Amino acid sequence: MGNSTAPTLAHHTVGNGPEKVLMLHSWIDNSHSMDNITPYLDTDAYTFVFADLRGYGGSIDIKGEYTSTEAATDAFNLADHLGWDRFHLMGHSMSGMISQRAALIDWTSGKKRLKSVVAITPVTANGYPADEDTKDFLQSSIHNAEVASQLAAGLTGGRLSMKYCTAVAEANIASSSADAMLGYYNMWVGEDFSEEAKAASIQTPLLVIAGKQDLPGFQTDYYKETFGAWYPKVEIKTIDEAGHMPMYETPLILGAMVEGFLNEQTAAA
Repeated sequence: MGNSTAPTLAHHTVGNGPEKVLMLHSWIDNSHSMDNITPYLDTDAYTFVFADLRGYGGSIDIKGEYTSTEAATDAFNLADHLGWDRFHLMGHSMSGMISQRAALIDWTSGKKRLKSVVAITPVTANGYPADEDTKDFLQSSIHNAEVASQLAAGLTGGRLSMKYCTAVAEANIASSSADAMLGYYNMWVGEDFSEEAKAASIQTPLLVIAGKQDLPGFQTDYYKETFGAWYPKVEIKTIDEAGHMPMYETPLILGAMVEGFLNEQTAAA
């Protein structure tokens, strides 16, 4: 599953516990997306590794095809680099899609390295259901601070300050490659491996976390129609006061929800 010739994603580690957790970030963020949560994680029970995808943060100079298969393979390669045999995988937004691809690869290969998957406000395996106007808007937000600020506002239900939305946009531009963002945009809008995922009957435990204030396509009912139909062992939870960015909007609630699920999987193993 790993590839010794592939680049190793930049990453940082929090904790030194026996249970290993790898976290992948969203389209408009980087490996520090969970910094508001990390001081309150159980670092005695868990080792959390937060990775920068190709074209982001410390991996900004690593180029690629920017597909879900490539990104999932990069995740397994990083696990190999870390010496991890089995681990939990977390993904936010587009990396929620990547995490599903990883689960599909892992399950169908028979290696079953993934103990569980956590998908935070994820893109579904059939791609984000956007009309042409929305697709144009999303693509136009790439390295455009004004449009990206509007996107950040929409993703959080217009409930947060424009200073926050501007900060998200500026941080994204400073820590990402426009080419990588375009490549990943084409991934999470254009890919569809939902039939493969459904046919595989993946038995890996999966937690999906939705934000009630999020955009259509990320809502709880849509997740029930999609994740609920494709994955036999899925649990879907909703954070009422969050939109698409619960690690900023409701960090302690998100952290407790994630750790509660991980604790359950660890106890059941």
